[in-house]
Amino acid sequence: MNNSKFMVLAIVLVAVLSAAAGVAVWKATKTTGPAEQATLLVLSEPREIPEFSLLDQFETEFGKSRLTGRWSLLFFGFTHCPDICPGTLYDLHKLNTELGGPESYETPYQVVFFSVDPERDTPEQLKDYTAYFDPDFVAVTGPHSELQPLTIKLGIAYRIEEHESGAEMYNVDHSASILLVDPSGRLYGVFPSPHDVPAMAQELRRLIEE
Repeated sequence: MNNSKFMVLAIVLVAVLSAAAGVAVWKATKTTGPAEQATLLVLSEPREIPEFSLLDQFETEFGKSRLTGRWSLLFFGFTHCPDICPGTLYDLHKLNTELGGPESYETPYQVVFFSVDPERDTPEQLKDYTAYFDPDFVAVTGPHSELQPLTIKLGIAYRIEEHESGAEMYNVDHSASILLVDPSGRLYGVFPSPHDVPAMAQELRRLIEE
């Protein structure tokens, strides 16, 4: 089996495993918010997150320890995304505005954008991209060897379109949900798409102030 076929097979396998993990997350949740549209799906038991090592937009190490001590909103995507990522990051900016920003709370929160396209999304690219939406956002990426175990555990699926090395134009399929991590660094719940920003702000304000 040549390298390109092996890579495609590996990506498909990751997508299948991630999707299976995602189903497990959804089955283990309880819903808060209006019955007709789930605002926050809360896991019946918070899920431990594995150790990982990535780099943020300032080329500083970003690992599990940086998901502790505050609530964290995680979104997985890529900077060349034509629609889902810009829309979701704009929603997260509106959420940040509604909450008054992380500095408004004794126990703050953070928004973290994880790029699953490390081939194109360098720290410098992430810095420029996220600053356009909100300077408070953290942006991180790293090798697939670090991203894949993390996304599988979190129930996030992504698949990179087959392309030649160095190509600038290719697509990445990925989940649209926003994950909520508690101050202990565990997956607490999921905000499914489409996102109701005022309802999300109400949920988060309650959790942060408890």
